Amino acid sequence: MNVEALLDGVLGKKVADELELVAIRGREELTRFTDCQIHQNVASVDTTVHIRAWVDGKAGVVTTNDLTADGLGRAAQGAAQIARAQTRPAGYAPPDPRPVEEVGAWDEATWEASPAERAALVARAVKGAAELGFNASGSLSTGGAEIWVRTTRGVDARHRTSAVRFVTVILGKSGGSGYAEFSGPRLSEFRPEEAAARALAKAKLSEVRKALEPGEYTVVLEEPAVATLLGMLSLMGFSARALLEKRSFLDGKFGEKLVSDLVTVYDDGLHPKTMVMPFDFEGMPKERVYFFRAGVAEGVVHDTRTAALLNAHSTGHALPPPAAGWSPMPTHVVMEPGAAADEELVSGVPRGLLVTRFHYARTVDPMRGVMTMMTRDGTFLIEEGRVKGAVEDMRITESGLRALSLIEAVGREQRLITHGEGFGAYLVPKVRIAKFAFTGRTERM
Repeated sequence: MNVEALLDGVLGKKVADELELVAIRGREELTRFTDCQIHQNVASVDTTVHIRAWVDGKAGVVTTNDLTADGLGRAAQGAAQIARAQTRPAGYAPPDPRPVEEVGAWDEATWEASPAERAALVARAVKGAAELGFNASGSLSTGGAEIWVRTTRGVDARHRTSAVRFVTVILGKSGGSGYAEFSGPRLSEFRPEEAAARALAKAKLSEVRKALEPGEYTVVLEEPAVATLLGMLSLMGFSARALLEKRSFLDGKFGEKLVSDLVTVYDDGLHPKTMVMPFDFEGMPKERVYFFRAGVAEGVVHDTRTAALLNAHSTGHALPPPAAGWSPMPTHVVMEPGAAADEELVSGVPRGLLVTRFHYARTVDPMRGVMTMMTRDGTFLIEEGRVKGAVEDMRITESGLRALSLIEAVGREQRLITHGEGFGAYLVPKVRIAKFAFTGRTERM
């Protein structure tokens, strides 16, 4: 199927003042396993086209996966009708084209990986757990996406990417659990034994857990936990939409030192260690945007709409039309590494906690960056600089800003975290935080 020719055919119909077309062809083939055995293989291949029409400064959107010329034509007509029915202008116009860097992010072997290949990798991943009688569950997916953005103003961008995502939770015989994941653009880089060994070690160590009183503890957060912390801050404050809606903790704080000078966090869709994407869903080139540089608040991400409303320019962070209510949003968050080895992060803790990951994270107070969440799949007590054993999971109510301000050491290695889903990723190190507020225990049922 010639997607470019179909999109060109729609653009040539002149059904509106302006047309923006975003086509996304996604391919995901997924192998699920539980109790160390594969129980499901599923595959999904679909191409969706989002058509935004502009009439007299008003916009309407229709989404379709009818890729016939007639189907796309009807969708374009429908988008134009919706635009005419709007009661007020959109407040911005579609962007003019800008140069986009071409980057290679596609691996044919990953795109074409077979169920048999994934099964062999899963077998290697669960071998250690099976030998101990533990329950390894999770999934391994391969595939990727092709994205086209074309407009009547001349935007013409295309990108093709491949992706592999592996997640596993290993359960012990007495309630122990451990989590690990791997994400990347190439299946050849996936080492199943390495990822599974991290989860298995946590499951073995957490078979016996003791309850710990809530309170403030020094913590070492592993990469999945850091990714969730930064992800919540992204939702609350790293977007120009949050500024416009007066709910960002960065509002009026640019240029101020808000967090530790060990903290440099930015969004960069071209970083070679992340899931590279050179443009956004308006076809605008992705720029590196610093949120904190050496602790100082610096910027937020923009799409065309927020740029027009705030007299700025798009930084290439528009989401697809169905997610317009969240746009713009960081999708390739990077935290710069520090100088500490993993053992140094732990050895510097007289008494505290090692946290693998968080779950059930929710916003409490966006203006202060306060969130609530729970630990999961590996929470361990540190005493005199050594991991001494596992503790029951705990609930956190903490300001992400306060947490970043109390960072006292940053790991020297980064890991790519996607939590097994979605566009983009978090490239983050481990960190040690002097004080972190645990406000309750989660009870086992």
